[in-house]
Amino acid sequence: MKFLHLLILYTYFSKQEYLPIVIIQSVQLTLQHGICKESCVALASCSYVLCEFQDFKGAEYIGGLSIGILEKLKAQEYLSQVYICTFGGIFGWVRNLRLSLENLLLGYQMGMQTGDIQHAMFNASSYIKNSFFSGLNLREVERNIDKFGKEMIEYNQKAVYKSMLPVKRAVSDLILSTQDPLVMAKNSAEQNALLEQVVEQNNPIDVCDIYVFSGIVAYIYSRYELAAALVQKRYELEKNMLRTSLKGGVTAFYDGLIFLAMAHNSSEFEWSSKVSNVMSNVKKFEQIGKSNNEHKLLLLEAEIKSRMGEKDNALKKYQLAIAAAEKNGFIHEQAIANERAADFLLRNNDKDKASQYYGEAYSLYLKWGAQGKADDLCKNIPF
Repeated sequence: MKFLHLLILYTYFSKQEYLPIVIIQSVQLTLQHGICKESCVALASCSYVLCEFQDFKGAEYIGGLSIGILEKLKAQEYLSQVYICTFGGIFGWVRNLRLSLENLLLGYQMGMQTGDIQHAMFNASSYIKNSFFSGLNLREVERNIDKFGKEMIEYNQKAVYKSMLPVKRAVSDLILSTQDPLVMAKNSAEQNALLEQVVEQNNPIDVCDIYVFSGIVAYIYSRYELAAALVQKRYELEKNMLRTSLKGGVTAFYDGLIFLAMAHNSSEFEWSSKVSNVMSNVKKFEQIGKSNNEHKLLLLEAEIKSRMGEKDNALKKYQLAIAAAEKNGFIHEQAIANERAADFLLRNNDKDKASQYYGEAYSLYLKWGAQGKADDLCKNIPF
């Protein structure tokens, strides 16, 4: 069983096509020979894979079993492994994403205490990424990246450190003003160097993360063509991967926003057809985890109503999206919803209301810690 645990880690990063086989074998050993401490890891890994294949009900049930075994057998030495698979997996879907942060931090702490350094750092990396996706203040995220990054380097966890670099770059780009040509050139050079390094190592998961985080930043800065190009590159890469980069529904949400932005600015039908595919996924994700995806679905619906010319319905959807994002604590996406509502009102010649929404978006971006984006918004408001 312990040997299979090592294979799970190896196949996750290097041989994804073998990952389900190794996990199934681990579960079969538990079924054949009975429950032992290692069973909690086998079931947690199974839960993670089921989640990635969108069997959310099965993932939640088996994830609950894994934690039950962990607690019943007092297998604290495996807590770090179980928590990265469950709170970094299914429980980040079905519960508000912020609720997973404390457990991921505990997974990090327990891993460090028991000597499971590698899984401790996986928990730390997942903690950082989920902090970003849940809208935690970017300055706090930046401090945690520096803290955990130093430990990853100190303990020679280079692979985990590199997996954290895409979110580090995203945080930096949002905090700093990217209008400075020197900063833009430096950031571009660093991003290209990182991409080349990851591509050379042939790790598709890390390459996908670069496309995901870079695409989100490009969208937030209204660089829609760049964002769309990054999504297309990710789609091409994912064709040869066992699983896609779901990120708790985050990638589908931003893909939809990017495609809708391109549809607004282009007469090409392909963007509208891509939106319909995304919407079916976001609707499903909203049913699985309402607190994470309710505002996402409402904002996409608002953008669709806007494109269809349904002015009253569009404005109501924008308002509902803003309220839902505020209720569930997604301050960054509340800011985005305000900015999109302002764009909609400006297109419909209501400058007074647009100004109010732009002002609210600006305040929320600052509250999030995205000084660079706030500055960019001020410079590009067209009045």
